[in-house]
Amino acid sequence: MRKFLFILLLLVCCCVKAQDMRLLFVEAPDSIFPLQTKRVRTEMVEFVAAGMRYELSNLLDGKSVLEQMDDDYMLLRSTASSTIQMKKLPYGESYVVCVVNTISAEVADSRVAFFDSEWNRLSAGSFFEFPAIRDFFSGDTAVGADVLNICNIYLVALSLNANDCSMVAEYTMPGYMSKEDAELVAPLLRKLVYKWNGDRFVIE
Repeated sequence: MRKFLFILLLLVCCCVKAQDMRLLFVEAPDSIFPLQTKRVRTEMVEFVAAGMRYELSNLLDGKSVLEQMDDDYMLLRSTASSTIQMKKLPYGESYVVCVVNTISAEVADSRVAFFDSEWNRLSAGSFFEFPAIRDFFSGDTAVGADVLNICNIYLVALSLNANDCSMVAEYTMPGYMSKEDAELVAPLLRKLVYKWNGDRFVIE
């Protein structure tokens, strides 16, 4: 009997944790999810809870789908060319919410914002500093001025990890380059991995 009660308690705790992210998604201000009404977000959560992947109409008359919903992470394909990721990050006795918006035209480009548990916007610079273009080149690689001159547009895609508190940054400008320039630049680039240290994202 005690074993049964213990297992039941664990299941209840897991459901509460999972509900936290569901509630964050549903109760978020419309400014966070401007194309999905609260009703639509609620329906999305219900479909995911039922193990279903279902596209719903957004306010641009396109389709949105909730791709993933975990205890502390969610991925929404907001439109055919944009995604929104959301991650709960431990912060002292509470947490902060990291929201990454990515638009993919020819290449992907991201913006990141941070909020407290009451959805008050926090200073993004306090939690993450975007890397310089030069940071994407391997430290042991000599990069000439000709290569750096080619990389004259700042396009960076951010990807939150669903399984831990890390984030990957990738310089995506080569997708806009000519074939010759891309073949010169792309092999010199590296992805940057950032770990959450409890206060901010720091590069590994």
